[in-house]
Amino acid sequence: MHKVLINDNFVRTDLILELNPSIDKQETIYNKNIKIIESNQDGHNYTTIKYDDITDNDSYSDIEKIFITKLKKYLKPAKKDIFLIIGLGNSKSTPDSLGPKTIDYIIPTRYLFEFGDVEEGYSCVASYTPNVIGNTGIESISIIKGIIKDIKATKLIIIDSLKASNLDRLVKTIQITDKGIFPGSGINNNRGEISKKTTKCDVIAIGVPTVVDINSIINNKDNPSFIVTPTNIDFVIDKLSKLIGECINITLHKNINRQINSK
Repeated sequence: MHKVLINDNFVRTDLILELNPSIDKQETIYNKNIKIIESNQDGHNYTTIKYDDITDNDSYSDIEKIFITKLKKYLKPAKKDIFLIIGLGNSKSTPDSLGPKTIDYIIPTRYLFEFGDVEEGYSCVASYTPNVIGNTGIESISIIKGIIKDIKATKLIIIDSLKASNLDRLVKTIQITDKGIFPGSGINNNRGEISKKTTKCDVIAIGVPTVVDINSIINNKDNPSFIVTPTNIDFVIDKLSKLIGECINITLHKNINRQINSK
């Protein structure tokens, strides 16, 4: 459970900058409207990319460049690596569909490596969407551990929708961390921890806050707890999932001829 105390109310969040506002951090401003915040807590690294508008073409391109640069530092792909990319969430619930939709953009190559005919410049990649426990009755961590054991994955990339306590960060923040992830913790629905401790392999978690508690907007402790999301969330999720998926592909597969599509 991740909580911060705001005006005597517990507000749940998945963002390190809200969990620990006083954390030591290094901030960089890029092109006036994008902020990159680097921080470290308990030996784990966090990179937060804060932007104004993902739907703007110029902003999208700038965020893409920054995101790829940061991913390279976290992922550090090597020849021996077998990457497992997991999209957490529920594809039938738009605010929670970031993970599954991102997987649609991932280029899997593991089956090619099994044939042994892969040219230099490509990483061994497998991807999967485990769905939510309400639809399967199985914890995501149980499915993930089984796949890791079967394919002998060395690095795990997790993509998930997060929760913010600050309206200004809603769908305007990308968080990357090597700590792992606690699915559902932001909305008081804790699932099994996905981290190096539980999976025995390096874990990089990528998340975007897509919902916020209404009590973060209306400061009233007697107000019932509702989760809200932007009215254009479907369009924004499409943009973000494409961004994250394509940036992971570019980072892991150096030989991909990048096609510039209208964004």
